[in-house]
Amino acid sequence: MSQPSPYTPGIVARDVMGRANQLAFFRERAEFISLLKGFSGRVTVFQAPRGIGKTSLLRGAQRIFRASKVHTVWVTADANENLLETLLTELHNALPAGHKGRKTVREAIDSVTVSVGTSGTGMKATLKPPHPASRAKILQKAIITTTGALIENGENGLVILVDEIQSGDPQSIRAIAHAWQELSSAEPQIAAGLFAAGLPGSQDIINRAVTFSERFNFIPLPELDDSGSAAALVQPAAAVGVTWEQNALKVAVTEACGYPYKVQLIGEAVWFAAGFPEPGSQITIDHVRSAIPEVNRQMRTLFAARWRSATRKQQELLTAIAKLGGARVRREQVADLLAVSTDSLSVPRDRLIRAGTIEATDHGLMSFTVPGFTEYVNQLTDNA
Repeated sequence: MSQPSPYTPGIVARDVMGRANQLAFFRERAEFISLLKGFSGRVTVFQAPRGIGKTSLLRGAQRIFRASKVHTVWVTADANENLLETLLTELHNALPAGHKGRKTVREAIDSVTVSVGTSGTGMKATLKPPHPASRAKILQKAIITTTGALIENGENGLVILVDEIQSGDPQSIRAIAHAWQELSSAEPQIAAGLFAAGLPGSQDIINRAVTFSERFNFIPLPELDDSGSAAALVQPAAAVGVTWEQNALKVAVTEACGYPYKVQLIGEAVWFAAGFPEPGSQITIDHVRSAIPEVNRQMRTLFAARWRSATRKQQELLTAIAKLGGARVRREQVADLLAVSTDSLSVPRDRLIRAGTIEATDHGLMSFTVPGFTEYVNQLTDNA
């Protein structure tokens, strides 16, 4: 019987491959919170470009915490929403039905944002506390209330998981940071933790919102090494009784360049090329070779979308980075090539970092975040 593909390009992966160190970190935090009833005072933010697997890692962490009976509250920051209101709403939803704390958290939500609408108009009037400290106190009280209620209900604590944190509004980020700082020195301490994921520019965005966030633990999430890429290809196939020929695996790993999204693209394209293999089948080098053109087509679609979303100034910067090799390019080199000042690069550079198209690998250095984008941009601009 033909089997559907076990690979998941563009979808949150159920199993997180090649991230043993990061998952071990979350297991240790789960034990600290659940067994010792400890408060994880240092906010941890995993940073990586799109396609590296930030959300999949955070979902993997969620499963680890849940297995330790630590309740998780998940929020995804959205530039068009108030992150603090969203978080308070999820805390309210986490409370057991009928618990007296629901009224406390409901009042917290109302005090942060009160919306008054009239039929058919959608008009809203928003009232907010006058000072950021007020919002922090409101959130602090809501977290304490929710954590206490969850423990009374038989759970071992509370963990807040924030995805796409770079999209959070500054006021909310400031309130969350201040609330967490206050909780770290409060007595008695609560069994809770806060972990987030975002694009490489997250640290700059958070630091601008709240200065002491430099004490946060910002961790770059690297590309997969060869063993991680191999595991991400072999293990899903093995789970349904299919093996990989060693030469086929070697070529696939080399093609993937450690980029998790491309690993999944290769796995799925190879699966299709192999005719949806049955248990006992083997993926061969011929299947991989047949799949590569389709993988390249899909990667070009991704590249084209990134190029089209860039402004003219951003495209000029991308073109210069590509001509200089695409990796660890110095800002001064780009400025010289474009015959502009380094200061004039700041705005397009920062916006490309926020978009996840480039990353600042070190001070003054820039690199593309997706393998193959250098060649795409050079080919595109050479033929223009």
